[in-house]
Amino acid sequence: MIFHDYYSDIPRDEVDRFVQSQELSRLITVGDDSVPRVGLYPFIYDGKHVDLHLVRSDEQIEDLKARPRCVLEVDEVLAVIPSYWVHAEYAGSATAYHRTVIFECEARVEEDPAAVAAQQRRLLARYQPEGGFRPLDPGDPLYRGAMAQLAAVSLEIIRWRAKFKLGQNRPAEARRRVIAELRKRGRPSDGRAAEALQWTIDARPEP
Repeated sequence: MIFHDYYSDIPRDEVDRFVQSQELSRLITVGDDSVPRVGLYPFIYDGKHVDLHLVRSDEQIEDLKARPRCVLEVDEVLAVIPSYWVHAEYAGSATAYHRTVIFECEARVEEDPAAVAAQQRRLLARYQPEGGFRPLDPGDPLYRGAMAQLAAVSLEIIRWRAKFKLGQNRPAEARRRVIAELRKRGRPSDGRAAEALQWTIDARPEP
């Protein structure tokens, strides 16, 4: 992926807001055979660390124990548009819009049931704040089996890069035309795509 300045010069607070708005992340590790492995996981993000949980027997746990350096990716696929929305003849104007953040991380794996339970409570606080479950105690027979199978993974963020590909390479007027077309087309994610393109205009209005 190439990171042109007009796509990647995103304020950190906007990156944080975006990451915290997403529900799943992709963890990329490297196996003994040097082939990358990818897993999709719920997560907690505080700007400096990411927490997620895996089953202890997951091959990615084996990877992280051997090679703690890894990558976590969070993205939002927004829309693919036809070329003629931008140019009447040039087919190369067809494009895709997305927001992507990539974190290079150092992983720590914990298997102690108390540490796993503590992380699970934090995950539940994010994804199920309304409760509706018995308090999570690693000694409770209801939870003991699961706590013995899970691993808590904490990722320290070493470096991050963002790419919000939202038409910033084109004049605001061209983006406004695309916004209108997205709203008219009305596919499930077109409204979110239109709002994202509008953000590029509102955040940095042209002189």
